[in-house]
Amino acid sequence: MKLVRAAAGPLVTLLAGGLLTVWLVRVAPGYDTDASELDGRRSANSVAALRSRNQDTLPVWQAYAHYLVRLGRGDLGTSRAWGLPVGELLRKRGAVTLRAAGSGLLLGWVVAVGLALAGSCRGLSLVAGVSRSAAASLLCLPSPAIALLLCLWLRRTGPEWRVAAVVGLAVFARVLLASAAVVAAASREPHVLQARARGLSSLRLLLSHVLRRSTPALAALLVAALPLAFSVSVPVETVCNLPGAGQLAWLAAQKRDLPVLTGLTMALLAITLLSGSVARAASRAGAGMAERSAL
Repeated sequence: MKLVRAAAGPLVTLLAGGLLTVWLVRVAPGYDTDASELDGRRSANSVAALRSRNQDTLPVWQAYAHYLVRLGRGDLGTSRAWGLPVGELLRKRGAVTLRAAGSGLLLGWVVAVGLALAGSCRGLSLVAGVSRSAAASLLCLPSPAIALLLCLWLRRTGPEWRVAAVVGLAVFARVLLASAAVVAAASREPHVLQARARGLSSLRLLLSHVLRRSTPALAALLVAALPLAFSVSVPVETVCNLPGAGQLAWLAAQKRDLPVLTGLTMALLAITLLSGSVARAASRAGAGMAERSAL
């Protein structure tokens, strides 16, 4: 019963997000128009046929219900702009985004956690101060602006590496401050203070006590940063011209491609909800470890 209640909230959020996407796209100006209607060579009958094809006669809730029925059979529909199955587009583009965003996510998390751990050691307070200042500066810059700068500086690299670099910087800026707080809290644990009072070296104290205590919370930060990595990829892939899911979302929004936008929204919502659940589970595991250590 607890499992059902735990799954009910994310499921309702997922369904509500999909319904809201369908409604917003349907009411957006220019949804039921086609750029080819402006072609002066088309006859009146041809233009009327295009408008009839693009016009949705079903109400929003009924169209969404039909979409969910097809989704249950594994059919995500067909793209109106590209004429290809949405599932095929998501698989091809998603693999590109997964490589770029995943690499940037892992790189940014490793650097942030490494600097947070190093800043907790005695004699390395300068590292902590400089890294926090760099993170604060990056938080003030929008990711598309960083992408433009990297496009100028990294001209010889491919777009996938540029996207990974921007995602890594965005993740680093947000994870560093949180991981520094986690490490600082672990450093104030009673058993850590006792070990330091016994003269344990900073490196051994860090590896044997602080890192062990902080691992669940740091892992939760990695999982929680997953939606951030994908959201940053949307404008950055467009700037860097990387044919991934982020660029697909941008183009689909311009073309009012409802099947593609609905599929992307459902996928991103599922990733966000799943990562949030995993992060909360990791945080609870870390709290349980802390209670056992205190006992």
